Parts: sequence; C-alpha cells; structure tokens
Amino acid sequence: MNQGEGAGASGPPPIFVVLPDGQEVRARLHARRQEKDGWRYQIGIQLWQDRANGDARAAEHRAWVSPAQARPVPGVSYRDVPTYRPFPADGLSQRSRPAWTLQYLPHRPGHPGATLLHVIGCTPSDQTLNQEQALAALSQPRAAACTECDAARSLASGPPPAS
Repeated sequence: MNQGEGAGASGPPPIFVVLPDGQEVRARLHARRQEKDGWRYQIGIQLWQDRANGDARAAEHRAWVSPAQARPVPGVSYRDVPTYRPFPADGLSQRSRPAWTLQYLPHRPGHPGATLLHVIGCTPSDQTLNQEQALAALSQPRAAACTECDAARSLASGPPPAS
C-alpha cells in the first residue's frame, strides 16, 4: 500500500495501536464510530491462532479501541474508512457540536515538523478542541487544515465561540 492511500483495493489503511503493555504495533483500521463519550476505532491485528492439529495460522483479531490506543500513520489517508455517526442531526447538543483534533507530524531530515488540524474522527486523537482552540492552533507556524476532512470549511461553519 502506498503511504497516501486509504481503504480501497489493497484493504484497510494501516494504523499504529498501543497494546496494554505499552508496545506499539501496526494494525489495520476497519471502521470508526462516534459514541456518546467520543470516538472508537475498529482495528485488526494479525496474530497467531492455534489450530486443532497443533499448528498455528495467522488470523486477524479485531477490537474497538479508544483514540488513546490508536495513532495515525503519518502520510496515510483515512478518508475512505467507514464512519458511523449514530446520533440524529436534529439540533446540536453540546457533545455533538463540531470539534477538531490536532495531529503532530515529527521533524525529519529535509522536512520541518508540522501540525495538521482535523475534524474529529478524521484521524485518531485523544485531544478534542473547541472552535476557539482550533483557530488558535491553526494560527501557529507550520500549522495547516487537513484537506481530506475539509477542516477549514468545517471550522468556518462551526458554532460561534462561547463568550
């Protein structure tokens, strides 16, 4: 899979998952869903599974994890990942108002570090920003809005900041 690809012919995009013992492994992101208390990400990790004949075979283990347990792979698009928002759009509650997250892209030789602003759910993050915080983050040097989730447009159409 090319780094810029999302889900498609070659399967779900890669994502880093933090295991209970702190190890970070590469998995696949199958879906994301919005819950009342935030987002969950359905990941699939290849593990060994015992067979009846005593052999082991590769099998995928799937689980729903929180943003603290999933980290985006830099340069990978999550645009085509199935996204489920089960809450009705009739009136925005405080929890369902537009919100944003930040993704920090590390410095590499020849490329300065950067910050990407996303609409919540576009990429895993355990930090949620309101409109005022998102605007402040976007005004920082080397900060940009994600074009895949159209964060800039959603920021412009979001609710006015609380006074």
